[in-house]
Amino acid sequence: MKDNVETLSGGDDLFFHPDIVSFYSSVIREWESEKEVALLLGCTKHKPYSRSFMHKKVIGMLNKHNLTPKVQEYIVGEPLVVVPREWETKYPAAHYDFPPNEMTESGRKIFISRLSQFFRKAIEMHNVFIIFTPNHHKKIILDSIDGLFYPITVPYNLYKLPVLLKTLKEVLNEI
Repeated sequence: MKDNVETLSGGDDLFFHPDIVSFYSSVIREWESEKEVALLLGCTKHKPYSRSFMHKKVIGMLNKHNLTPKVQEYIVGEPLVVVPREWETKYPAAHYDFPPNEMTESGRKIFISRLSQFFRKAIEMHNVFIIFTPNHHKKIILDSIDGLFYPITVPYNLYKLPVLLKTLKEVLNEI
């Protein structure tokens, strides 16, 4: 993580900030994963995301059950669109503030278009996609898929972590 770096703050304009565009382009051009399952998580106000309560719980569960080598975590959120867990400290992933309620319909369209582009790449890497996000991000993900794949959706709730674990184990046994 870069030290002494300014936090990028704003709304839809952040989708066009040069550092945000560069990060997204790097994900599209450079990111590769050989893990079977893509676990889609929502972004958080805490940066890096792994500092948030729910992300800590998910990471702990994956580690405890030795699922990390098979499950690729992606954080979906505005304005970066998608952040592989391994890149969550790469600038500017831990250095922005974009309250979801500041996204307009125009920003939503940009988000959906970019996420759809990412999914066209991701279907070449992953066999199964599982959504475990708040409703705001779930709706954007579902609108971005456009028939590319049929995700499994697990309700986003601390008490549903056992359901997420069961789902992950079931799909990994089927692959």
